[in-house]
Amino acid sequence: MLWIMMILISLISLIPCFISLYRKKYPSIANNPSIAFYQLQLKELESELRQELILPEEYHQAKLEIQRRLLNSDDQSEKNNFISCDPATNGHFFILCGLICIPLTAIGLYLLNGVPALPSQPLRTRIAEQQKQNKDLAPYVKQLKEKIVTLAYNDPKRIEGYLLLGRIEAEQGQLDNAIQAWKTALDQRFDPYLAAQIAELIIQKNGHMTEESFTLFQQALQRASSDAPWRNIAEQRVMEYQKNNP
Repeated sequence: MLWIMMILISLISLIPCFISLYRKKYPSIANNPSIAFYQLQLKELESELRQELILPEEYHQAKLEIQRRLLNSDDQSEKNNFISCDPATNGHFFILCGLICIPLTAIGLYLLNGVPALPSQPLRTRIAEQQKQNKDLAPYVKQLKEKIVTLAYNDPKRIEGYLLLGRIEAEQGQLDNAIQAWKTALDQRFDPYLAAQIAELIIQKNGHMTEESFTLFQQALQRASSDAPWRNIAEQRVMEYQKNNP
């Protein structure tokens, strides 16, 4: 069913291209020099008739001849337009083949590089795998915590240990523990980017901007460089909080 839907969506998306290829173009008087020339001849005939340079019979015969030529010109224009709409005569056939090849190539690349035979993984299975990973990492996390507390307060490895601990706990979904670990590292040595990360983690935990995250963003902006890549996001967070909490 999925493959049928993909093919139908691909064909529907190409409909405007097909219409533009086979749309018939009608000639315009302004762009047709033959029609303009015949109209000029009619005006000259009418002028000669008013000046009595030709007889009425001659005028009607000449007018009929001009109208006949005008109709022949229109017929020839329609034939040319019909020929120009033939995809086999003006390259449209190759364009059409190219348009059809686009979805076929996309599906082929998906079959080669994707995994269409891989079944969807239920949420229960993913949760079970995450819990298994957390359980496997638990002994290492415990060893890391025990190692960190033995380090001196001014030891740079102590900061690195808390940063690593916070990253692991954030990936495990233990946001409270991750925030606490990063705050410990921030208290030892202030880092603007780390402060912004903690503020974002607090927002993720609470689902909205809090006063604590607002304060951290302000401190980070005051100490960060003007070209910090995360500066715009932090400024937007601060402005949003100030707007909602005047």
